[in-house]
Amino acid sequence: MKIFTNDQIAAVLDVRLASDAIRDAYLDLQNGTAVVQPRARIGLSDVKFSAMSAMLGLAKVAAIKMYTTIDGRFRFYIALFSLVDGGLLAMLEGDAITGVRTAATTALAARHLARPGSRRLGLFGSGVQARAHAEALAGRAGLREVMIHSRDAVSAHALADSLGHRFGLNVSVVDAEACAAADIVVVATRASEPVIRGEWLRPGAFVASIGATRPDQRELDDASLLAASRIVVDWMQQTPFETGDLLRPSRAVIDSRTMVDLSTVIGADEQRARDAPDIVIYKAVGIALQDAAVAHMAYLRLGA
Repeated sequence: MKIFTNDQIAAVLDVRLASDAIRDAYLDLQNGTAVVQPRARIGLSDVKFSAMSAMLGLAKVAAIKMYTTIDGRFRFYIALFSLVDGGLLAMLEGDAITGVRTAATTALAARHLARPGSRRLGLFGSGVQARAHAEALAGRAGLREVMIHSRDAVSAHALADSLGHRFGLNVSVVDAEACAAADIVVVATRASEPVIRGEWLRPGAFVASIGATRPDQRELDDASLLAASRIVVDWMQQTPFETGDLLRPSRAVIDSRTMVDLSTVIGADEQRARDAPDIVIYKAVGIALQDAAVAHMAYLRLGA
């Protein structure tokens, strides 16, 4: 059994390869050759412990992701098992994997659900996941402009400078309404109340909400949900039961929406029309299938 650190793993991670690995895992899930176990949480007054697992039949591996939450901070670990002999192949620190897998899955969803030629990216938030998503989407064909809105002005301007220098994009820090008027909108906050309003969204937008992952968190208001032609979730058996974005609106609002699993979109190889007028929301909380796919990819690239 081998042990790999975050630094070792980060050195071999590539968001495009991670997206491809996650795509293959979702196709396996669609075809019945992969299975996922929902997240389980337990807690004491001052600390939480969570675990989630998946099996990738074609790759012959299983993975369990385990993590603690202490004072709002996470420490992630992933154990990778062989489905040939049952042995423990590796223990991987999971912080780098978690940072990449969320953005890589959003980038994968955007391949199918964002309109070709989308020129403007609106980014709510300026933390780790906001940066990861900006970097994952910066290489999209046609993308020219990034608009950032964040409560932390210092980190927002630092992120804007970094993205401008690295990718040659026009990057600015703007108010919430201007940020939401982009072609692709990524909401990467841990807000307890909505930060985006449906009336701000432009026709044809693709909105990825990835920050609010607990029942007490919510990024999208009712008008945003009602503006969407459908809501695509990263897994129907977990996402609707974990996030306040889908738990806190009234049942009338939720029941009126068409909700689709990302595996169905990928399996059908859906593509948005360049002039599609409808708004599509992608809502994610992160699932073990994504972690297993990226952990296995990293394991192979590390030469294990």
